[in-house]
Amino acid sequence: MRALLLALTLMAGLACFQARESQAQTPSLTIAERGTSKSVSRTELLADSRLQSVAIAYDPVYRRPMTYRGIAVSELLKGARIGNDDYVQARAYDNFSVSIPAGLLTQTSPSSAEAFLAVEDPAAPWPAIPGTTKGSAGPFYIVWRGGTRSEISSEYWAYHLAALTVTDSPFKRWPGLAVAADVPADDPIRRGLDRFVAVCMACHRFNGEGEGEQGPDLARPMNPVEYFQPAVLKKYLRNPSSVRTWPEQKMPAFDEDNLSDADIDAIVAWLAYKARK
Repeated sequence: MRALLLALTLMAGLACFQARESQAQTPSLTIAERGTSKSVSRTELLADSRLQSVAIAYDPVYRRPMTYRGIAVSELLKGARIGNDDYVQARAYDNFSVSIPAGLLTQTSPSSAEAFLAVEDPAAPWPAIPGTTKGSAGPFYIVWRGGTRSEISSEYWAYHLAALTVTDSPFKRWPGLAVAADVPADDPIRRGLDRFVAVCMACHRFNGEGEGEQGPDLARPMNPVEYFQPAVLKKYLRNPSSVRTWPEQKMPAFDEDNLSDADIDAIVAWLAYKARK
């Protein structure tokens, strides 16, 4: 009898351990605003009544049309205290992060781009991301329906997502990026700062400002305009591999739809402006 009781106790303990282990391995997404946060599991999201089919005409990560099951990000952020100029920091589980304008994530007009949190069903996993060893884009992935590729930065398609956090804008968080008040509103320098924040800042810091860790700081120890000829720098921003290659190269090429020639000129103008300062 004692042996039977011992066996039953061990089996019960093993079952509890396996249940805890399974629960710990269930992916969860953290949604945070100033002072509060909550965590929601993939199981909960897959059972959410707001889940819908989302057809994407062109997914820049998978480089083809895709269909997902997802929840509008505007629904996930409903009730959050979001200011007019706030951003949402989308952070991946490898600590890659990008700041996305909160107004862009929460807009609901049928004529505007709409952001969805795509949720990968383990029973129907997504394919591996082409050309990488990162597996699929899951378990959570921000996808965009509608809008233009120039409006929605390729960096805003944030995959392997771990957290969404409402924050101040990058311009408030990192004032060293700023352009002086006497620079005219229509000056390309201002457009260059906007495009740097949208396209470059996910990977690069500038003079220590920002969170990017994938690429080098673009002001320390030197600004790129100080060692690249202007024409070569623009070519480099369009496609780094056309200028140089190196092991573990991560910076992608940007086509005209994602980064126009005018945008590249503007980024270079902003870099040159900061170098003069």
